[in-house]
Amino acid sequence: MPAISQAFRCFDEVARRGSVRKASATLHLTAAAVNQQILNLEAQVGQPLFDRLPRGMQLTVAGELVLAAVRRSQRDFDNALAQVEDLNALRRGHVSVGVPHATAEYIVPQVIAAMHRRYPDITFSVRAGIGEELLRHVAQGEIDVAYCLRRTPPAGVEEMRSWAQPLGVAMAPDHPLRMRPRLLRLRDCLAYPLIMMTPDMELRSMLERLDDGAPSRLQPLVETSSIPMARRLVASSQALAFMLPDNVAEDVAAERLSWRALHDAGALLHSCAYQRSGYAMAAAMEMFLAELDHAADELKANFDTGVSWSIGNLAV
Repeated sequence: MPAISQAFRCFDEVARRGSVRKASATLHLTAAAVNQQILNLEAQVGQPLFDRLPRGMQLTVAGELVLAAVRRSQRDFDNALAQVEDLNALRRGHVSVGVPHATAEYIVPQVIAAMHRRYPDITFSVRAGIGEELLRHVAQGEIDVAYCLRRTPPAGVEEMRSWAQPLGVAMAPDHPLRMRPRLLRLRDCLAYPLIMMTPDMELRSMLERLDDGAPSRLQPLVETSSIPMARRLVASSQALAFMLPDNVAEDVAAERLSWRALHDAGALLHSCAYQRSGYAMAAAMEMFLAELDHAADELKANFDTGVSWSIGNLAV
């Protein structure tokens, strides 16, 4: 580690070794040079820092006080250097991440724009896909971090952090269910045409895990793997689609859609960030996840579990 000063370095090493000769060998300096640094420091302090004994150098009470201060200063100096290195890494860093298609469409552009304003030289690689394949890319080292709905990760991949994601219902702003006063459940949706994701999509599999018996009675008017198509169909009809907040945030903000949370058991999901086990995360990726956390908090604040879009905390 870089020493805060040569005098401190010599003083600390003599205290560790108990000998000017041993300290000089470790520091690759002459014994005379090390001894002169100790004498200079003692002159500055105004008291002896060592008792010179036949068996070696032993700290005085003043020396113990100065040694504690020196080591504190060295730790502070090392921390400052680490922070400077992080800043340098942020200036030239790279973020390699995998996210679902809807997150790539809405949240990630916000996060990248926020980071670009602060750190314009950071570059990004964003791969969109489904959760299983994103985790496979992490395990194979093709991306550094995957953000997707919670699942059991493959060997060598670990969950780092998570964000609540309630499953809800997207509908036209004038839909009868928008103003229904009581909590919305899956069975309340069965009387309306349903736009559903195809069976291989995570939104479909999550819906089918809700435990009120309704999933077996779901009869879709349209099945699609396209979330944009589902949003468009819902906005112009009395149909419903089951989506997460980040699937519909932009349309809800523009009042093209309304969204309500489902209150069935199992409807509160979690999106998680995954990385390779033991992966030393770069500063740029840490900053990306911090910005993602901020974006997730803003999204959470803009959706509640009540009638429609509102500002408030998410509570399911």
